[in-house]
Formats: sequence, C-alpha cells, structure tokens
Amino acid sequence: MSTSSNPIGTLGASGISTARLGYGCMSLSGNLYAGAPPEEDAIALLRRAYDLGVRLFNTSDLYGPYTNEELLAKALPLDLYPDAIIATKWGAMFVPGRGITQDNSRGNCRRCCEGALKRLQRPSLDIFTYRGPPDPSKGVSIAETMEECKLLLAEGKIRGVGLSEVSAEQIREAAAVVPISVVEQEWSLFTRDAEEEIIPTCRELGISILAYSPLGRGILTGALRSVEQLQESDFRRKANPRFDNLDKNLVLVDRLSELAQRKGGCTPGQLALAWVLARGPDVFPIPGTRSIKNLEENLGSCALAAALSQEELQELEIAVPAEQVVGDRYPHMSITFHGAKKAAHSAT
Repeated sequence: MSTSSNPIGTLGASGISTARLGYGCMSLSGNLYAGAPPEEDAIALLRRAYDLGVRLFNTSDLYGPYTNEELLAKALPLDLYPDAIIATKWGAMFVPGRGITQDNSRGNCRRCCEGALKRLQRPSLDIFTYRGPPDPSKGVSIAETMEECKLLLAEGKIRGVGLSEVSAEQIREAAAVVPISVVEQEWSLFTRDAEEEIIPTCRELGISILAYSPLGRGILTGALRSVEQLQESDFRRKANPRFDNLDKNLVLVDRLSELAQRKGGCTPGQLALAWVLARGPDVFPIPGTRSIKNLEENLGSCALAAALSQEELQELEIAVPAEQVVGDRYPHMSITFHGAKKAAHSAT
C-alpha cells in the first residue's frame, strides 16, 4: 500500500505533539545487531524517514554504545530538523567482556543526561527514558532515581520522563514522584502481556506507549523464513527463543499473510503494524529497519490502520493468538510486566 499521512498524537505529560509512527534506531549500531551499516547509508535512511513523515526517533546510549546518538545528531541536526523528536534511554551499559550491566543510580542518571545532551547536540532531551527493570541488589529504588529526573525536568535539561521494561507497580511508584510521559514496552501481535496491567495503568495515568518491536523483530513481516538469513553476529540468531522456534512461529505468520492477501494490496508486516497503530491514539509504534524499501512499506500501515474495523482487528487477534507464540521475548528473562511475581512464559 502507498504511504499515507502519519497520524498525530501527544507524548503524555510532556505535551509534545508528534507523528505517531516513529522509528527505532537500534539496528543502525553494530554492538547488538550484525555490524553497523555505513554511516552515509544510515544518515540517508534517517532523512528518508523524516521526508516520509516520521518525526519520532527512539535511541539509547547503549546502542553503539553512544554512536547511535551521535549518528542522530549528524543526520537530523536541530537547526535543520527542529521538529524531529528524540527519545533516548539510559541505565543499561555495554561493558566489553561482560555484556550489558545496569546502573539506575541518581548519579548515573545525571551523567547519562549530560552525555546524551552533548552527543545529540541539543539544549534539552525531548524524552529521557529510564531503562529498567531496577536492580534490587543495588538498593536503588525507582522513586529515588525519579527524584533526579524531577530535578532535570525543572532545570530544563529534559522535556519528558520515560520508563522502559518496568512493572505496573513501578510505573505508579515513579509517577508518584514525577509526571511520566511515556512507557516504552514491547507490544505486537506476538507480545501482548502488557495489555494485562501495563497498558491499563498507562491509560489511567495519562501515559503514552512507545511500542517497540511491533513487528516481532522482523518475524511478522513474513520475510524471515530461516535464521540462516541472519548474519552470525545478529543477536536474534544467538539463543533467541522465538527464532530458535521460528518454524513453529511461522505457522502464525502464514495465517497473517493469508489475511493480508484477502485484504488486498498490503503485506503481513503492514497489517501487523496497522494492528498496533489502531490500538489507540496514545500508541506510538517504533519499528526499526536498515532498508529504505522496508521503511516505505512500514509507512503504508498508517492508511491501513485508519481503515481497519473492530471486526478486522479481532480477526487478526484470532488468527495470530499470542498464547500460541513459541519462545520467550529474550533468553533467561524475568518478565517485567508483573514485577517479580511472574516468570516469562511462551506468550511473552
């Protein structure tokens, strides 16, 4: 389907108004995916996204690390792209030889903010997102860290506070200290646990949702038929439970493809993305891709989402029931949707 006008929404308490279909930048850095694309290609893709109507770009100091934020500063300088909105996460750190570690302390909160301001070359951060879950062994509560975010907000260094990979209880704890603008959480036809507690809590508190991996890390596009299509260094190929069970999960994708064919003129990926967009005006999907062709295809989901009826949305959910998805979202993960009460299961 052709691209259409990207619907506008407001990012919660920040009051920032922007186009709802955003772009997730993680794949443009090489420490988590299979190497980074050439910088000129990444810049061209980001600018093409902007030209197509994307205004919300999601990044993290973890990506690269740090180079993802620097790339955005080069591709979308503030003086030329003043309406480009950047959400950046902090709290997770990539340590060579040790992998990803977590530091959600107040001191690190401020250090990460100052670092992101320099790398993004901006006077303030649009959305500054606490990447959880909190590590109880370090004795730092989310409320304590939010006190630092509250100061950063008052100082004008950030415009809005975000949370990612936290429980409903932790959202409430954070919101009691400072207004929360967004919660970044995985949400797709394959991952719907957030609908139990996370999404209702966000809506009760007026918090918008950044839906990451709305295409199930590419599985829902129908283009990935074998892990052999992925490079050896791609994290999706390294003990990723859903990709370990790709053959079983493709049965669900094939059902989605059949519905897309019946819909006429759309792809399974567009249909899956339209389903997320149609979940409400407070939902901001942030799919990522390195391909301009895929980027253009993703934008075609905007018109499709506007045209989907409630009956068609239900038909999609029946055809692709999340409880039939095989494999956890991540290996050896503890689910954050319900705090420490519940371990991950096959439907996450």
